[in-house]
Amino acid sequence: MSVINVNDVSKIYKLYKDPKERFLEAIHPFHKKYGQPFYALNHVSFQVEQGETVGIIGTNGSGKSTVLKIITGVVQATEGIVEVNGNVSALLELGAGFDLDYSGIENIYMNGRVLGFTREQMEEKRNEILAFADIGDFVHQPVKTYSSGMLVRLAFALAINVDPEILIIDEALAVGDAFFQAKCFNKLEEIKNSGTTILFVSHDIVSVKKLCSRAIWLDRGNLREIGDAKEVCERYLSMQIEEQNREKAQLVQQMKLDNVTEDVVAAHDKKEFRRIDLSNAAGESGTRDGEILSFYIRDEQGNDVIVLQTEHTYYFGLLTKFKTDMDNVLFGFEMENTKGVKLFSVNNFLSDEVLAHVNAGEIYEVSFEVKLPRICATEYLVSPSLAAGNQTNHVVLHRVHNAVKIDVDNQGYNLSVIELDTRASFVQHGEEDIILY
Repeated sequence: MSVINVNDVSKIYKLYKDPKERFLEAIHPFHKKYGQPFYALNHVSFQVEQGETVGIIGTNGSGKSTVLKIITGVVQATEGIVEVNGNVSALLELGAGFDLDYSGIENIYMNGRVLGFTREQMEEKRNEILAFADIGDFVHQPVKTYSSGMLVRLAFALAINVDPEILIIDEALAVGDAFFQAKCFNKLEEIKNSGTTILFVSHDIVSVKKLCSRAIWLDRGNLREIGDAKEVCERYLSMQIEEQNREKAQLVQQMKLDNVTEDVVAAHDKKEFRRIDLSNAAGESGTRDGEILSFYIRDEQGNDVIVLQTEHTYYFGLLTKFKTDMDNVLFGFEMENTKGVKLFSVNNFLSDEVLAHVNAGEIYEVSFEVKLPRICATEYLVSPSLAAGNQTNHVVLHRVHNAVKIDVDNQGYNLSVIELDTRASFVQHGEEDIILY
């Protein structure tokens, strides 16, 4: 059952070259039109099902916040129909819905009344709201004295504690500190598991992949794609890589690096490589001036493996071919878990071994020896990549997103993403010998 139905919705604003044009348009006897129409949303349609968690992604100005404001009734659509079935709690722009002259407590009661709760009902929820917000005595001070972090704490605590059937969040968590963000995402997981529908806007693609089952990609007011969150996010990242390539192409061409190497072994014996399987990859990106022909993970005996043991040594290798002459060539790969959390990246820039120059038609194999750290036992995705430049500024030649899925076996406790090597030491002190300050 659809709880949010956005049907052919457009939001059009008029852009005027001069403020006078707005006035002239209003008083013109023949209704002459000034200004140009700007489509913040252009005939956008989608549905959100009950209990779904859907992310909305896109660059700045793509229409993400506009569509949320239309769904929540803050802004009226110029064209189209929006249907919402269920009570909505929304966390939109920072401070939206608060009276800045009221105290935090007064704003809790005021927002509760707007949402249809009596004062007695909000009294019952008050302690939970204050405990989650954790802003101390500031709750009795005017909201205008709050920092942005304190404001988002109160707003989020209020939004999640009014028993919403639909929770809508617009990027507000970006201003919170790391501890509060973690607390919020844990709470969102709890709310999600309880069956609440969540519509979530964020520039944090990892959070969207982790939290959402589907994603909506808006681009300059148009619906570009809707589908599985991981797949849509990967294609969105590919688009960002393409744009980055265009922006940095000239800079990379003029780049001179000190950490280059010409230490290349020429191989003359025949060697077999399994061609990289693109059918199971999440996608590809890059200029294709270089191509990844093969990617392998091998143990110390040279066997291809997909199940890896922590604290064992493996060789991650790329076989690449170049279509044009290229300077400052980078080879590497990154590894992330199935929630999209990146564990580590490896490349030859970090080891001060940038390949100074390659010629068109040449083929290079690059192998990285890695002792696998004690990471949590689960599935991981590995993405090989080929680039030119340095760690900060580079052009991606070819990247295969999530090319290989591997399983990691760790005989440890697996309490966190990674286990550290530690050694404890013990010293017993007499009470009279210690000084606490």
